[in-house]
Amino acid sequence: MEKFGLYNKLVALPLFVGMSKVDLEAVISKTKFDFRKAEAGDTIVKEGSRSGQPLLLIDGDVIVSTSSDDHGYSVEEITKAPYAIQPECTFGLTQLYTSTITALTPCNLICIDKKETHHLTDKSLIFRLNFLNSLSTAYQKKKHLIWKSVPETLEQRIIRFFVDHCTHPAGHKVFHIKRTRLAAEVNANREQVSDVLHAMDVAGIIQLCRGRIEIPSIEQLINH
Repeated sequence: MEKFGLYNKLVALPLFVGMSKVDLEAVISKTKFDFRKAEAGDTIVKEGSRSGQPLLLIDGDVIVSTSSDDHGYSVEEITKAPYAIQPECTFGLTQLYTSTITALTPCNLICIDKKETHHLTDKSLIFRLNFLNSLSTAYQKKKHLIWKSVPETLEQRIIRFFVDHCTHPAGHKVFHIKRTRLAAEVNANREQVSDVLHAMDVAGIIQLCRGRIEIPSIEQLINH
């Protein structure tokens, strides 16, 4: 990728936000980037595979699929470039991806070797702050979930379940979950959950399909 094109791609990525043109030119000239391509349908990363290095989506759309620990249910979300793929998995005790990322369209990605990442965090204050911000945001989001008050109604509990299991609070979502499992997750019986889901379907905020629940707009669901 030629220098000008790379500059435009990097400046849009969260890890490089705030860098001046001079700063980015220095990064480009001194950092070794590994460029990768993925065709529609290709698995970019698989849940449980080793991370250990930042992977950045610079072109294309991907499907982010995240499953429960027992793989009893999962959620699919569409994410567009620019997107840093789980930077919080780069360091720490368990450097494993927690989601499977599949290319929805042809994609271009940049992989930064861990050694190069160490160099960037040492030499660039802005990169270091952006990286720390991404880690802090992921941590704070998970910590906040523990302290939320329990919703009063069953509909609110179901909506909370959907929202809390999304990585991004925007766009179209697809939940692959049986009603018996959803009932167990929200502390209700299957018949009660079915009645509420049917009402939400009639209201147009979800779409009930066999074996899955589609949410056309998570924003609309949140504001319902």
